[in-house]
Parts: sequence; C-alpha cells; structure tokens
Amino acid sequence: MQIEPSRSADEVRTVEVAGAALEVSLYVGDAKAPTIVLLHEGLGSVAMWREFPGRVATATGCSVMVYSRRGYGRSEPRAESYSVDFMHDEALKVLPELLRSLAIENPVLFGHSDGGSIALIHAATHSVAGMIVMAPHIFVEAMGVNSIAELRESVGGTDFLTRLGRFHDDPEHAFRGWNDIWLAPEFRAWDIRAEVALINTPVLAIQGEADQYGTMAQINGIAARALGPVELLKLPDCGHSPHRDQPEAVLRATQTFINGLDMGMTSGNGRYLEDYSEGEVIISRPYNISRREIMTYADAYDPQPIHIDENYARMGPFGGVIASGFQTISLAFRLFVETGYFDDGVSMGGPGMDEVRWLVPVYPGDVLTNHITVLEARRSKSKPDRGILRLGHDLRNQKGETCTTCSTVTIVRMRTTGGET
Repeated sequence: MQIEPSRSADEVRTVEVAGAALEVSLYVGDAKAPTIVLLHEGLGSVAMWREFPGRVATATGCSVMVYSRRGYGRSEPRAESYSVDFMHDEALKVLPELLRSLAIENPVLFGHSDGGSIALIHAATHSVAGMIVMAPHIFVEAMGVNSIAELRESVGGTDFLTRLGRFHDDPEHAFRGWNDIWLAPEFRAWDIRAEVALINTPVLAIQGEADQYGTMAQINGIAARALGPVELLKLPDCGHSPHRDQPEAVLRATQTFINGLDMGMTSGNGRYLEDYSEGEVIISRPYNISRREIMTYADAYDPQPIHIDENYARMGPFGGVIASGFQTISLAFRLFVETGYFDDGVSMGGPGMDEVRWLVPVYPGDVLTNHITVLEARRSKSKPDRGILRLGHDLRNQKGETCTTCSTVTIVRMRTTGGET
C-alpha cells in the first residue's frame, strides 16, 4: 500500500511554555480523532522531521502537533546543561503545560529515541489514547553510549555543526547538550523500566535491527512490562531512524495502529446488565490479522514452530504459519471490548472462561469477525448492584467458518439496585 504524500502545516506558531518560547507546527485533521503529538530525538527539531508530520496527518486523518524542545530548532535557546532527569522534566512539566495551552486532551504520543522515552514517562502518569515509540530508550546500554562517543569523535574538524545549523538556531548546544549528558558517568544508571510498568494504554514500539544506539532489549522490555497491549515492529535494513530508513513500513503500521484505536475512543457506550437481552447477538467489526502479528504474539507467548518458523510450518499439517489459539481467544475478546459496551466502568472483571474450542486454523491475512451471543444476564442475589453476564464468542473467518469458540463470564454493574432476577 502506497501512503499518500505529505502536506504542509496549517499553522506555525510560538507558544510560551514553562517560561520559554517553543516553536509549534499544527496540521488540522478530524476533530473527532485524537491529536498525534510528535516528540523528536536528541538531535531533532520540527524541521528535522522533514515531511514526516505531513505524511502522518495524511495517512491517519488525525490532527498532528509537532514542536521543538527548548534549545532545539527555532525554540528559545537554553543556557544551562542537562541533568540526568531532563527527559522526566520534559515529560512531566513541559509537555503537560504545552498540551493544556493547545487544548489537546488524550493525545496519541509519537516519540523518536529520547522523544520515545519522554512519551513513555508521560504516559505512566497522564492520560493518553495510545503511543507509538520508535527506537526508544528504557535503560542505558553500553553499545549506545559507545556509539554516542564515536559520533563525538567523528565530528571534530568537519562541517557537522554547520550542517546541523540548518535545523537549529544553536547547533552547538543541540549537539553538546545531548551528547554530554548521555556520556556523563552519572547517566549510566538512568532507567525508566519502573515507569513502563505503569503504562496501561496501547503501545506500538518500533525498532530497527541495525540500530546503533539500542538493541531489541529496549522494545522487548516495553512488551514485557507494560500493563496494556504492546505491538512490536522490528524492521530489517533499518537503523536508529525508522521513519527515514523505512518510512512506508512505519506509516502503514501507524495507520493500522490509529485505526485500531478508533473503536474504543468514544465513551458513553457502556451497557449495564439490564441493557443485555438473553439470545441477543452482537457482531464485531472485521479484523485483518497479519503475519507479523501472529509471529510476534507467538514468539512472546506460544513459541511453537507452527506459529513462528515459516519453513517448518510450510512442511507441517497446516501448510504454513497459523495463529496461536490463545491469540485468537484474545482477539475475540478484544473485538467485543472495542464495541465500547464495557466502557464507563460497567465491567468489574470476571472469574473465568469456559468451553474453549479451536476448530479451524487462522492464517495470515484472514479477516475475522466475532459473533457474540448473550447467553445469560442475571442479577447477583448477594450483591444487587451487579450481576453475571455470560457471553458466547464465535470467531469466524471471511469464509464464514467458525475458527474459535468460547464463553466468558463477566461481573457487570446494574443501572438500578432493585430486586433480584
């Protein structure tokens, strides 16, 4: 799929935040969709994103906001050096104030490198609709520090700072400020894995296989610790800047990720127990499952060769890679949750799942729809403010074949606290 071309910003302005004037570019999109906020890398700025913000706006239809941190791009210069907590300061002090000043609520944060780390820190304590992070850092790796040191050595006697001046009013500070703190001995202990463990929003984490500043341990660490769903995109032939090295792959993944957030963004759809009728059938949206999703999930949770080894699977009974049955169960429930019927705090969790059956294999490219039947909706005798909702899930492919079935039991709030049922 070829992503549509870039477009120019609709507004370029200066915003006073935390006592400094910051340059901001705005791309206007669908007012009902979340605003995507781009957070640049350690040497980045508005200009260094080049045409990428416009391409994101075109591909997703969302509004996009991009800004340069103080000391970068055309934002106000910064005299003082960075502390070890400079990313925390940006995430917890500057970014919240900037979002308030622009009336941006519940954004999708899209961060690159240090900007990805800032996004993660912010999301640990603030509400966001989702996050996309490219080449983020969650701890300091020796290979990354060595690469930063090598860059410092390589720029001496070159026109590097002159070229950097095309994107920054103060290229010396933009380079030295970032370089100095990352090479400071006290920075070796910098670590945000505790913050990552607090994140419960959807995350798309992207890393190049040839990234000279970080290994896959960074995004694998996000997947292992975050509370919410995490999708990993590991790109071959890609270094530290996936949006420059593999722009089409990044934009496709971004578009898919944003589209996946749409169903759950509107609150007010939550259904109390009285709103369900036994025998009622609810049909979810269709979902096209990709090879990458299947193999990423299985690599983490069900690493049997029929799910992760294409050569082995091709010679096996299914003729190719198939999705883990556990993934199909998770997907079936996700498709129900995306209806919004569990929004607004009506769901109180559940005691379990029954009658799981895997009937037809799920292959890459299958388009899956969950047909949900309300099997039981019964008020609790002992706690009349809630009741039992039992649902039958029938996950079908594009041929109408039933692939996975199961039933779930959830405790759901009552709208009224009247008599028993």
